[in-house]
Amino acid sequence: MSRVNTNSLFNIKVFVLLFETLSSTEVAQQLGVATSKISRSLKALRHSFDEPLFIRKQHGFEHTPFAKTIYPHLKQLLTLSETSLALSQPVNTQVTQQMTITCPPPLSLNLLSYLQDKASQLKLQYCFNIKPCSNDIDKLLNRLEVDLAVTFEAYNSERLSSEFVAKANAYVVVGNQQHPIFKGDSRIDVDTMLKYPYISFNGHEFEQGHDPLAMYALDKGRSINMVAKVCLLADLMIQLERSDALALICYRDAVAFLCAKAKLHAVALPEDQNRLLNLRADGHRHYLTKLRQGNQANLWVEAEIASYIQGNVILHCDGAIDAKR
Repeated sequence: MSRVNTNSLFNIKVFVLLFETLSSTEVAQQLGVATSKISRSLKALRHSFDEPLFIRKQHGFEHTPFAKTIYPHLKQLLTLSETSLALSQPVNTQVTQQMTITCPPPLSLNLLSYLQDKASQLKLQYCFNIKPCSNDIDKLLNRLEVDLAVTFEAYNSERLSSEFVAKANAYVVVGNQQHPIFKGDSRIDVDTMLKYPYISFNGHEFEQGHDPLAMYALDKGRSINMVAKVCLLADLMIQLERSDALALICYRDAVAFLCAKAKLHAVALPEDQNRLLNLRADGHRHYLTKLRQGNQANLWVEAEIASYIQGNVILHCDGAIDAKR
């Protein structure tokens, strides 16, 4: 009994779940922790019992005879402990669900408040952590450091799956309010844009090779005066406000943010000009990427993020953009 006393209830739960699943990854998913924490718990158990518990195999674990002996006792202890804890807690107590989501910066402007409002409406306790994307998103998902990712490309493998959400196929020209391109009633087109300095903005530091205006200029043998490449809205705002450079943006919230916070103006490109830009760039595709064996309780979050993206990306718009919308 003294050996049991030295182990926390969490460590015992790790042992029971690992005995039943023989997969540390699956146990980590069920408990909502990193696999490294599972490893530390097993180490503590081995130390306290001074006996080997599992044998690591190529595709999981194998029970030792000692683990088979103590399993029914620890299983019973765990059941009694959890029942006692449940009886001692108020009926309406709800555990806060932690969820980490990665998303391109300009697309995540209002995502946190949007999800918080939806969780409140559903009377669910969630703590959301919205992080910028990175180029090792597949590793972060596999290590359970990220629960869900908004990506520009599909990740389909034995462990990961991606679901297409929306494609932004129209652009808004943003520049200083005093920029000559906005004067008069002249129609804005991509050839006119090439006469001015240009800032490439993609919102994702690892996707700078697919700028639609740069690809158009390359196809037409035209020169482009690209003065900067940025992935953060704050940097773009400063650059546009203090120069005569222009940028293309495909997110409504990003356009609204820039025009509200700085002396900038935005006009949507006509549809025929969007088609010219999409001949090779083909817009920006957005996917929801996750582990195939994800948490089913979070399906409502996936649906709400998809809805948010579909309402944020710009599709075939034509005319002036209302920054207050």
